[in-house]
Amino acid sequence: MYAGLAPDQALAIYAVITYMDSIEGVWFPEGGMRSMGEGLAAAAQAAGAEFRYQTPAARILRRADGSVCGVELADGERIATDAVVCTVDLPVAYPTLLPDLTPPRVLSRARYSPSCVVWHVGVEAPAPAQASHHNIHFGTDWSGAFDDLLKHGTLMRDPSRFVCVPSLHDTTAAPEGMSSLYVLEPTPNLAVGRIDWDADRGAVRDRLAGFLAEAGYPADPVVEELVTPADWGASGDGRGDAVRAGSHVRPNRTVPPSNVRREAPGLVFAGSGTVPGVGIPMVLISGKLAAQRVAEVLR
Repeated sequence: MYAGLAPDQALAIYAVITYMDSIEGVWFPEGGMRSMGEGLAAAAQAAGAEFRYQTPAARILRRADGSVCGVELADGERIATDAVVCTVDLPVAYPTLLPDLTPPRVLSRARYSPSCVVWHVGVEAPAPAQASHHNIHFGTDWSGAFDDLLKHGTLMRDPSRFVCVPSLHDTTAAPEGMSSLYVLEPTPNLAVGRIDWDADRGAVRDRLAGFLAEAGYPADPVVEELVTPADWGASGDGRGDAVRAGSHVRPNRTVPPSNVRREAPGLVFAGSGTVPGVGIPMVLISGKLAAQRVAEVLR
């Protein structure tokens, strides 16, 4: 999902990802990954930032010379600014917020990574003794699975799945004696997929429930939510590829677009659709880079 390529097409990238995950390790904050966003928002607000949630933007405004001068909201209000940081998925941002600016060529040549389904469940049972916080259950037909994802646009015939059990280490994730977990299965994105997610949603949910039960996890939820590529698409990701356009690739190398455009001074991109790439650590770095670019604009 991160590289957008089968392992035999990108051995070096997979070696780096595996090393980082297995040797360097991973970090999980209490309250889940969402707590990072909440912490950043609290820090920004304490520094004087004003947040306006549930306020859709309709267009990024530019002067005659191309430089940005503000944002027009969906209700017609215009907010004047010296710089604009755009974190919308780039293939969506250009036609909706920047229709007068030609997208970078890398977007037109890109292949996009697979997507995934994620089934979040809360169960009235403890996690099995053998479970860890992060659990990977590998299939055996690797070439066939990646052909299904990248070429045929179908569910993997022999899927590999990831199961996370955050309640093992986060007391806020579930009441005592209960568990919260989610199972993730890679799927085709909306561009190549031949799956009707409205019609097949129930069958996919039952497929994941059967896998959890067979693997020894509690699979009778009291609360649940299934997220599919259609949901990623509805949230603003045009191809429903879950990790956004930052995973778009050309053969044998990833090519994240620049976070600035010479034709639009004051416009700065951040998020997984720009440098340095996908994943929460990368996105946090993109925010730091965006802050540096804005500081340059203000100087």
